[in-house]
Amino acid sequence: MDKIEIIDEKVKACVKLIKNLSEQNAKISKSYNQLSQERDLLQQENQQVRKILAELDKLKTERKFIRQKLERLSAHYRKLKLYP
Repeated sequence: MDKIEIIDEKVKACVKLIKNLSEQNAKISKSYNQLSQERDLLQQENQQVRKILAELDKLKTERKFIRQKLERLSAHYRKLKLYP
């Protein structure tokens, strides 16, 4: 092989390498975009879950308060013998 053929083969190898790297870059970019969208969705869901948990805690506190109030009323009625 003469020098021109050697250079030509090296150029072809470089072109092939660049093409492969470009394809890999496109795949990685696509995966990155998908993962970014999934992360955003998970963050939104996480915020919704936190809101739901806060509401649940509030409801549990209310339920506890109502239960205590009913127990006091029930005890009061028993003292009055209005409720067996």
